[in-house]
Amino acid sequence: MNRRRRQGGFTLLETLVALALLSVALLFTAALLLAEPRVVSRLDAERQAMRAIESTLESVRAGVTPMVDSTLLGFTTQAGGTPPRDLVVSLAVSPAGVDDLYRVTVTARYTVFGHAHEKRVVTLIWRK
Repeated sequence: MNRRRRQGGFTLLETLVALALLSVALLFTAALLLAEPRVVSRLDAERQAMRAIESTLESVRAGVTPMVDSTLLGFTTQAGGTPPRDLVVSLAVSPAGVDDLYRVTVTARYTVFGHAHEKRVVTLIWRK
């Protein structure tokens, strides 16, 4: 009986499969790393738009901004970060059916990397 002893190690097929799996994992990692700055920019623009909406609502509640339909441009926020250059905040006011109660809709429109985004907040404000 002539027995051959199998030598240890990996076959060519096992090595190719391992390299293919490693390549796929590296491609996914590279895609995530390349997309990260875009995600950060989008989230920062969204945060700044929401701050502009909050600021507008506070100024309406305080009586600084009149409760009339209007478009507001050139926003800056005190809490750091640069708002998107094309940030436009629109104010829409309509009666809510009860005396001195108004439905106020504040909409922020902006673009990030060529894609248009919109955030909207609807609230009721009592004004005498």
